Amino acid sequence: MRLFKLLPGLLAGTALATPAVAQVTDGASAADGSDSDVIIVTAQRRESRYVDVPASISVVSGEQLEDAGVSGTRDLQLLTPGLNISQQGTFVQPTIRGVGTSVTGTGADPNVAVYVDGVYMASQGAALFDFNSVSQIEVLKGPQGTLYGRNATGGAIVVTTKAPSLTENSGSVEIGYGRFKEVRANAFANVVLSDKVALNLSLYNRSNDGYSVNEFNGRDASVTKSRGVRGRLLYEASEDFRIIVSAGHVSQADDTAYSYVPINGNSVFPASQAAILGLTEKRRVSLSAQPYNKLKLTTASINIDWSGDWGSISSVSAYAKTSFPFLTDLDGTEVDLQVFEGDPQTTKTWSQEVIYTSPKIGPVTFTGGLFYLKEKSHTDADISSFGNVVFPPDVFAQANAFAAFLEGTLDITDRLHLTAGGRYSTERKKVQTYFGNGGPQVVDASERFSDFTPQASLRYDLSDRSSIYVAYSEGFKSGLFDGGNLGDCPVVGATCPFEGTPVEPEKVKSYEAGFKYNSGGVVASLTGYYTDYKNIQVNALGTNALGVPNQQILYNAAKAEIYGVEAELSMDLSDFFRFSSGAAWTHSEYTDFPQATKWTPILDAMGNPVGGNTLDPDPSATGNELIRTPEFTAFVSGTFTHELPKGSLRANVTGSYSDSFFWHVNNRLKQPSFVVLNASLSWFVNDNLKFTVWGENLTDERRLVYPREANVGDFTSYSKPVSYGVSVGYDF
Repeated sequence: MRLFKLLPGLLAGTALATPAVAQVTDGASAADGSDSDVIIVTAQRRESRYVDVPASISVVSGEQLEDAGVSGTRDLQLLTPGLNISQQGTFVQPTIRGVGTSVTGTGADPNVAVYVDGVYMASQGAALFDFNSVSQIEVLKGPQGTLYGRNATGGAIVVTTKAPSLTENSGSVEIGYGRFKEVRANAFANVVLSDKVALNLSLYNRSNDGYSVNEFNGRDASVTKSRGVRGRLLYEASEDFRIIVSAGHVSQADDTAYSYVPINGNSVFPASQAAILGLTEKRRVSLSAQPYNKLKLTTASINIDWSGDWGSISSVSAYAKTSFPFLTDLDGTEVDLQVFEGDPQTTKTWSQEVIYTSPKIGPVTFTGGLFYLKEKSHTDADISSFGNVVFPPDVFAQANAFAAFLEGTLDITDRLHLTAGGRYSTERKKVQTYFGNGGPQVVDASERFSDFTPQASLRYDLSDRSSIYVAYSEGFKSGLFDGGNLGDCPVVGATCPFEGTPVEPEKVKSYEAGFKYNSGGVVASLTGYYTDYKNIQVNALGTNALGVPNQQILYNAAKAEIYGVEAELSMDLSDFFRFSSGAAWTHSEYTDFPQATKWTPILDAMGNPVGGNTLDPDPSATGNELIRTPEFTAFVSGTFTHELPKGSLRANVTGSYSDSFFWHVNNRLKQPSFVVLNASLSWFVNDNLKFTVWGENLTDERRLVYPREANVGDFTSYSKPVSYGVSVGYDF
């Protein structure tokens, strides 16, 4: 185990002495034309060489994702050191370098921005999707406040799917079957309609019958059924002007996060079947209410690119609608104590972004743009007890965001480059809450939040294929209202509706220094960073807007510092073997968190737990580690190819390690350290036909998916056990 932990770091360290790629962009070439394995990224909102971008970026190709068995956003962390992706019910919450969020609710924002083909996905639910026809994914680490802006305090995940091609008709189809009656199907087609018009279409289906069972009613649990379709239509009027119209739909039902049991039997009903199962079981639950967790995501966008000697303009117009109804058994047992249901729960967004990139004007180039987003969210929720509704908040939230940004690079010499820029963001948020659908209004609040986030970096080119840099950047996450918390506000009375007090925006300042290398089949990077994280938005104890103390509310309760070192190394060792690896060491600490919500088990006079939790009389979390931030993460992925008398073989083994980490600010519930091992073996019969045998989570790690602590106890669901299967694919 210890060797596995150290190996990626040692490999990455050798990058400084080892000349060159892991990922390549088709058709990309070096400035001097000497080789064609140069990585091209879009981290600066334009195509740039990887070594020319003064920022830490993990780049993963679509082929790598497929080989490593990474099928969706939840598993992207297996190939990205320093990234943790958690699923809290319907909400997907990435954490990069310790910067993330556990806040959910109507209008709640993520800390890591997700972009798909240039479109900003504002909703946390919209980040839950499977990968299909992906060309490349870039994980930008650290605040991206200038160019990616809105809620990119932790970083950004930029997904690029395959663009329509005017070259030739092509397509592929693959179907597979695996453990838990899992059915996989993927299809992709590119059709050339004329010399200027092309269309591609991708479809996928991924479903299983579940890997746990609800003993209370005998029904399957931890069931996943996901399918999606995406189409992109290209019109290329000339080499300088093109339009791509895209549309897609994802439908997913996944109750894994809500199929939970009491951890170690800790429940206010210690004699319940659920509590007994929680002592030993990871595949059996006992819930009075059968959970469900559904997602429907519909997107449409128009991308326009126009370039000339005067520079280039890119316009992205987009619409997205996310619907994610859910039902969860809050007490986690067969006793009908608390059931939480949200239906409908929807988010609609309209966005427009225009970016101008200049040509080189003497020693200067620059990129500037404007961004606008309108978001409307609605949750009609009910909390029931023994069949009776006791709390029915009907919450409407709205956000209107505008930003202007500019970033420029000055070539001080042929090797020394200064980049600086900034973004001005202003956003108005509004929330209205009613006591039940059609009931009296109890919350009516609005607020504007504005900030300027600068960045600056200095890069020195050691050679045409290597560079070192230092950088400073800031990030801004807008303030937020807790529309679902009514506190002690009466349903009717002089104090309602009340305006409430929003939490203030989060602020992140980051200092970074790094080294990059990309040549001859090798990609290497080494990065060190320090992050100052203030006004962290958490659910904590505090005094609500009506002056009532000891309420669990959304609250600015913490400051933190984070620092660490990251290294990545990818290499083509020969024509038949390549590998990629990475490691990250992270130190995180809440430096000022005096008022935290800290649940601790209820004990009898002898100090033995009796079931359920109570609030810790010491609310301080100062000195604790940040949530979802393991100290050490690492991965190694190797691909071997071998020619046969008939066709060829390709084998991949990917191993990912994570240190233990905590799920809550009190540092009580811990995710133990784990190793996830995936493997695949494909026989390419010819250029068209292949057969694959695959295995996922071969170490049978049962990671915690959605650990939750409350007065009624501690609960968690568990990740999928070891899985395996076969598939057949055909390219045409």
